[in-house]
Amino acid sequence: MTEQQLDAFADDDLQQLLTDLEQLPPEQRSDAVNRIPAQLQSLIALFESELKGHVKQPENMAQRLVIELAHYLGGIQTYIPRNDRLKTLLRNIAIYNAHNKGASIRSLAEQHRLTDMQIYSIIKEQTQVERARRQFKLF
Repeated sequence: MTEQQLDAFADDDLQQLLTDLEQLPPEQRSDAVNRIPAQLQSLIALFESELKGHVKQPENMAQRLVIELAHYLGGIQTYIPRNDRLKTLLRNIAIYNAHNKGASIRSLAEQHRLTDMQIYSIIKEQTQVERARRQFKLF
């Protein structure tokens, strides 16, 4: 998303609530976070473990990220691909990007242990996805 698109989601009340949460003493903050639904608490624990060693105060950052995620996606059904599907999607994007940078079909096929036809199919699919992302539909 661009900055302009993100600004459309700006919510001053949410930012104030997050600031207030960060300023709570640790004991009160922990009590507040314990009142969050169990699935969100699991996400907080996951994010915290991934953020350790990368940011200062990973617990606070994880809580903030999950609260903002719940704010933006809460109440709507969202598809998040599982591990194998996600790996395939990321591989296909990498193949498309490598091809656009000049990699040959043959080298991509060998590198990813696929056939030439599979590589052509992936490039065609990713081209359509990219075109749909960049161009608006008229009808």
